[in-house]
Amino acid sequence: MCSTHREHALSRRAFAGLAAGAALMLTPLRSTASGVIEAMGVTCIDYRLVDDAMRFFDGLGLTNEYDELALAGASLAAVSPKFPKANAAFWDQLAISKNLHHIKKVIVLDHRDCGAYKVAFGKAFAAARDEETAQHAKVMKTLKAKLAKQHPDLEAAFYLMALDGTAEKIAV
Repeated sequence: MCSTHREHALSRRAFAGLAAGAALMLTPLRSTASGVIEAMGVTCIDYRLVDDAMRFFDGLGLTNEYDELALAGASLAAVSPKFPKANAAFWDQLAISKNLHHIKKVIVLDHRDCGAYKVAFGKAFAAARDEETAQHAKVMKTLKAKLAKQHPDLEAAFYLMALDGTAEKIAV
């Protein structure tokens, strides 16, 4: 039994249908580089709080709605003269997040007992709870002012996380 090539060939219509179906099946697997999301979440790199930080942002209703930026010191990384390369990285990543994902706000999550704060402030690091909170608030206030000047279209919110994963909003 000999069959001709024509018997097994797909018609143009059948081929187009198969191609369209394959494209539809693959569409959910493709991620888009651009889109609109709510925020950029800024955290410290500290391994002790990675999971807690993710739960924190999820708790704000931001699951899959934020770009994550982790830099040692979080808010400190953006403004401290001790970390000029981190400063540049923060502002570069913020611009990318705005351009690609059209974020509306920046949410900064600092944490207590931060090694970057110890490096930046040395002996002036405030280990007592109230003084530590005030030290973070001062850095956050500096960042808030710089954000307002450079990106007045963005909202900003600031939080301080304890090592047990609980977080408090810091008014700056």
